[in-house]
Amino acid sequence: MAVDMLKPQFTGARVTRLEDARLLRGQARYLDDIHLPGMLEVAFVRSTRAAARITGIDVQEALRTPGVVAVLTHADLPWEIRNDGFGVTQPVLARDEVRFVGEPVAVVVADSRYAAEDGVERVKVSYDPLPPVLDMEQALADAPRRVHSQRANVFFHSEHTTEGFAEAFAQAPHHLQLTFRVHRQTGVSMETRGCAAMPDPASGRLTVYVSHQSPHGVRAQLARVLGIPENELRVIVPEVGGGFGIKAMFYPEYVVVTALARKLGKPVKWVSDRTECLLSDAHGRDSVHEVAVAFTEEGRIVAVRDRVLGDNGAYPFPGFPGAVGESNWATNMLPGPYKIPHISLTVDCVFSNKTPLGPYRGVGGPIGAQVQEGMVEAVARHLGKDAMEVRRVNLIQPEDFPYRTATGNVYDPGSYSESLEAALRLLDYEGFRRRQAQLRKQGRYLGFGVCVFVEPSAMAHSEAGSTPYEAAFIRMEPNGTVTAALGLGPTGQGHETTMAQIIADRLGVDVKDVVVLHGDTDSAPFGGGTGGSRSGTIGGGAAIRAGEQLRAKLVKLAAHLLEAAEEDIELADGQAFVAGVPARGIPVRELARIAYTDVNRLPADMPPGLEVVARYQPPAPATYSNGTHAAIVEVDIRTGLVRVLDYAAVNDCGRLINPLIVEGQIHGGVAQGIGSAFLEELRYDEHGQLLTTSLMDYLLPAATDVPRMRVQHLETPSPSLGGFKGMGEGSLIAAPAALANAVSDALAPFGVLVTELPIRPEQIVAWVQAAGQGA
Repeated sequence: MAVDMLKPQFTGARVTRLEDARLLRGQARYLDDIHLPGMLEVAFVRSTRAAARITGIDVQEALRTPGVVAVLTHADLPWEIRNDGFGVTQPVLARDEVRFVGEPVAVVVADSRYAAEDGVERVKVSYDPLPPVLDMEQALADAPRRVHSQRANVFFHSEHTTEGFAEAFAQAPHHLQLTFRVHRQTGVSMETRGCAAMPDPASGRLTVYVSHQSPHGVRAQLARVLGIPENELRVIVPEVGGGFGIKAMFYPEYVVVTALARKLGKPVKWVSDRTECLLSDAHGRDSVHEVAVAFTEEGRIVAVRDRVLGDNGAYPFPGFPGAVGESNWATNMLPGPYKIPHISLTVDCVFSNKTPLGPYRGVGGPIGAQVQEGMVEAVARHLGKDAMEVRRVNLIQPEDFPYRTATGNVYDPGSYSESLEAALRLLDYEGFRRRQAQLRKQGRYLGFGVCVFVEPSAMAHSEAGSTPYEAAFIRMEPNGTVTAALGLGPTGQGHETTMAQIIADRLGVDVKDVVVLHGDTDSAPFGGGTGGSRSGTIGGGAAIRAGEQLRAKLVKLAAHLLEAAEEDIELADGQAFVAGVPARGIPVRELARIAYTDVNRLPADMPPGLEVVARYQPPAPATYSNGTHAAIVEVDIRTGLVRVLDYAAVNDCGRLINPLIVEGQIHGGVAQGIGSAFLEELRYDEHGQLLTTSLMDYLLPAATDVPRMRVQHLETPSPSLGGFKGMGEGSLIAAPAALANAVSDALAPFGVLVTELPIRPEQIVAWVQAAGQGA
């Protein structure tokens, strides 16, 4: 039976997450729950300088610390992480020079974390300071110096201009220039990063536990750096308490821990603390967009020029140097949902003496959305028009699909205009404008902000790697229950539930009879892990394909036993039966028993057992989900505090697998978007010292900061198997821009247009005061 002919019982249903029982009862097993006899723990000596030569490392006092087993430096662990595309290598422990505060310099191994930390305090590192490179514009000119002496600070440059851009830009009657800035942020997962490794003396293999988004990706990187054959490494990813892209990267600590286990012949574990996370986890964002926009009298945008400068920090992550990923995504998606025919893009990414940049949920999407939606607001304000009317003039319409953007993306059908109108209805836009005018007379400043977004998903290349397909293994056990394994690396998305829903529908069994395994390279088929909103579309497609193949086996066996044609057999409610004659059937569990233990009853050409492995690669290099977020805020112009009063999210991610899980993703993304818009900023001083090294300094949204949300689903199927589209990043792409525009709208009487995130209270007060002085 073809996939489209199925009548889903579980796919599309609000199935409660199957994994939640163990998670909420404290029965889940995270990396720090792994304890083995004789396990050693490690702590890292990290650089206290942003840029300096290492003139000496004295470990003698540390070695005398009770409980300390060993102290090692680069001389003992000389491995390096290579990124050949940029001519830079990163020592897993600093060699000769440190390039950011928090860079690992030495490692202390002890019988407890407490003893290891005591040892760290006794390691004496001597430095010869160098002037740190901290300003992007100065770094362009290799000032005050080169971060890596062998190469220029500019390590990536690209240009793209559509034919006819100059003429279109010059002929437009209106022009504006804007500068957008997003400061450094990071994904603060509840569970910090960690790694544990243990040797097996009998087999000579190493088992590595790591909190990561791509089990097979970590294994490949470890094998490459350490020179170990992949079949001698087993990587297990236990429960992961949040990833957000930062756990898709490959870090020096993983090499050190694995090498220590091999070198010492004992289990070794490292779990970072929160300060280490803020210092050394991949940072995100941190770019400047200098934009010029040309438009007509009616507000139609005809050309956009964007010069982008991104600060990558000290080293490029293998496979995903963050500044390049952020800037390329932001510019590639710059047109967003709008018909902008001409684009001119220039991107420069530079090294600096800051923590390396990597992906954070949404990658360049939030920056691109801020630019595109900020442009719309600026155009509307310049022309004295309603910003929603300007959006309507520019939006891609249903008849335009498939639509090729000026940057070369080909959008599959979406609901761009429909989502905008739905969001405006949810928050009663016309009624809000009347209330807003009345409240302004009372000295209250409310604002309405919108972001119409497009999210590229299921991409062949993303922070998760460059595996364009996903694999699924499904086995029906002799008692009719189902065990499945995928190469995904879930970090809280509910894959055990969503993949079980898909598989249960294909096999006609209850969703609770399907167990989905993941995270073990010895049992899961090779896959690309989780990232780039690929799991639902590519992983779901693999689950469908494997489910269909196993379904075909069940149908073949049932047809043989019931003496019916295969095309007449249906599977539902745990039964295989002849269509239209439910009484003429056989339980699926009986088919499974026969397939394993009564094989003489099998068709002659059917081998025993019920197992399949299938792989799926979507027909297009990406599929595009979309939606609109709308926010109502109130700004206190005396204190600068912003309160989110109401929020609506209209989301179109194709066919829904589980609306409950989709809404959870939306809620979480909006919460992070509130942090990005108003709270979260990694701030450095003039010496390259990170000032935000605790959650007292790096502020996160609390439950009281997050409003109740109105969520509406639209469904425009993708061409991928199942009709799914990714949606894990759309809410964080849209929320910051919607909130920034809401603040701009609230402060419109003062001439304020927000172009920098996060928005700090003192900025708001200063803007209002400056407007008063100007008046």
